Formats: sequence, structure tokens, C-alpha cells
Amino acid sequence: MTVRKAILLFLATDRDRRIAAFLVGGVAFLLLEVRFEHREVLGETWRSWIPLVYSGLTLAAGAFALLRWHTWGRGALGALFALGVAVGMVGFWFHTDGHLLGGIRDLLGAWRIPLGQDGGIKMGARPPALAPLAFSGLGTLGLMVCAAPGDGASTGPAE
Repeated sequence: MTVRKAILLFLATDRDRRIAAFLVGGVAFLLLEVRFEHREVLGETWRSWIPLVYSGLTLAAGAFALLRWHTWGRGALGALFALGVAVGMVGFWFHTDGHLLGGIRDLLGAWRIPLGQDGGIKMGARPPALAPLAFSGLGTLGLMVCAAPGDGASTGPAE
């Protein structure tokens, strides 16, 4: 199959399926980023493997589910995206050591620190509190796309 034919085939699919494919592609980018950012901690704790295993599973199963979109694929991909929401929330919990509000407070407190100063916190001393929520964001978008079959067209508010 040529690249041109692949592009035409992709454009011929319904909108929800194309969006889901792009979201699965987003998971691929998260896999690359998390593998790099977790490079040191991967040998220290099992928790750091959660987003990597989820991302690999979603890429493999998601690609297959996209091929079976109109039968069972949409539902399977929806379940994978729902799991992504949970992975993000669990990661947020781990990144803040269970102190969710404290993690947010620290992030908001950065606005009070003068520019060019670290506020007594060394870069890389703590994992980024909100970073895991990228999985929740992708998962939420994926759930919206996979939740209910539509005709692929945008619709306005219900009348």
C-alpha cells in the first residue's frame, strides 16, 4: 500500500475513528517521554512501570481495536482510555506522595517566587505533580470519542 493510498483510506474513515487514532498516537508520544523521564527510577520502584506498561498495552491493543472499530474495537478502545484516566490519577497520587492538595499548593506557590530563583527547591528533586494527568486528559478525550457511536458529523446542542 502506498502512502497516498494509506492517507486516502485514513481520511475516508469516520471522524471519531480518526480522532481515536490520533489519541493512540498521543499515547505513543507519552510512552517516549515517560521512558526518558523515568529512566533512573525504573530500577528503584515498580510504580514507575505503570505508565510504560499502560502505554505499550494501549499502543498494541489500540492499533488492533482501531482495525475492528465497528464491531468490538470502539468499546475496547474506550476501556483502554478509561484505564488511562485511572493511570493518570494514580500517577498524580504517587507523584505527590498522596498529598494531592500539597502538590497543587507547591505548584501555585511558584508564582510567588521571584524570577530566576528556585525558592529553595532543587530542579528534579521531586517528580512533576501534574505530569501524570496527561494520561487522564488523553483518556478523557478518548472516552468522549468512544462513548457513543455517532454519524461522524458535528452536531449542535440538542433541541
